[in-house]
Amino acid sequence: MLLESYSEPGSGLFRFEGRAMGTENVLLLQGDDEGALRRAAQDAFETLDRLEQSLSKFLPQSDVSLLNAFGAERPVRVSAEVIELLALSRDAWEASGGAFDPTIGELVHAWGLVDMEGRIPTEGEILSLLARKGMNRVGFDVDRSVAWFMSPGMSVDLGAIGKGYAVDAVSSRLQARGVTAGVFISGRSSIAAWGSAPGAQTWKIEVVHPEDPDESLAELEVEPGSISTSGAYVRKFRKGWKEYGHLLDPRTGRPAEGVAAVTVWTESALLGDVLSTAIFILGVSALEAGGCVERLARAWSPSGEPRASILLARPCPGRWGGLELETFHIGRPAFTLSR
Repeated sequence: MLLESYSEPGSGLFRFEGRAMGTENVLLLQGDDEGALRRAAQDAFETLDRLEQSLSKFLPQSDVSLLNAFGAERPVRVSAEVIELLALSRDAWEASGGAFDPTIGELVHAWGLVDMEGRIPTEGEILSLLARKGMNRVGFDVDRSVAWFMSPGMSVDLGAIGKGYAVDAVSSRLQARGVTAGVFISGRSSIAAWGSAPGAQTWKIEVVHPEDPDESLAELEVEPGSISTSGAYVRKFRKGWKEYGHLLDPRTGRPAEGVAAVTVWTESALLGDVLSTAIFILGVSALEAGGCVERLARAWSPSGEPRASILLARPCPGRWGGLELETFHIGRPAFTLSR
């Protein structure tokens, strides 16, 4: 039984769908009063819409878009959520040695990865854009709720941390409304589960294959928490003999290589999204004792107990399916690999 099957008749969970944050979102909520759950779901989707109005780089009047348009000229008033995410992003940028960096928006455009048309920028373009990125070049004032850029030609994309923030906000809001168990699935990359699954203590989650979204890579039995995934997932383009993925290494300005996909369990979706991104860029070095995963898990785990469980998929031509799976745990393991 995987997540989607939890919405089958008789499961005890009701399914609600909505589009926000640039992706499809599914709520599977447990309860006896369908009307009350429907109202809770509507409130959840309104929360997502509100956050999207602030955090989306694709909406021209969002706080992030206004910051990108005018931040190099003057301080721009932004929401408290944007300020909080900028502060957290700076911490993650420092902890990861620059592997997590929301300021690579112009590099993403240079590679044609917004619309996935794909192009290879020149060495000069890459070097020029590398010189104009980094969270140390983003200023913000919490008291005045303003932010600005210290270099021209910069932009931020909070997608790698903003969706996790939104998933946490929605799941917390639903629990505050008395929804004792449920799942929030946001696109392919972020899941939050709380309470007990129907007939079990753990939730069963399928990890899809990064090369074929219709194929299962693994099945996990996870305790309540969040599951975040980073991978190319067929968002690639080909030039000549080489394929290029859509996830860039902020340190080199080029598509990251070496990891096919990474799935992370954490207590919060925000932490999970940041860790999955950093691990995808850094590989196993992020998981070393005292490395960025351990440091961020210690600093950001809501319970105060540093925990993160990771499933890492790396290319391995000699194996069936072309991938090698490894598991790593910071603190107590939170999932078991069932297939």
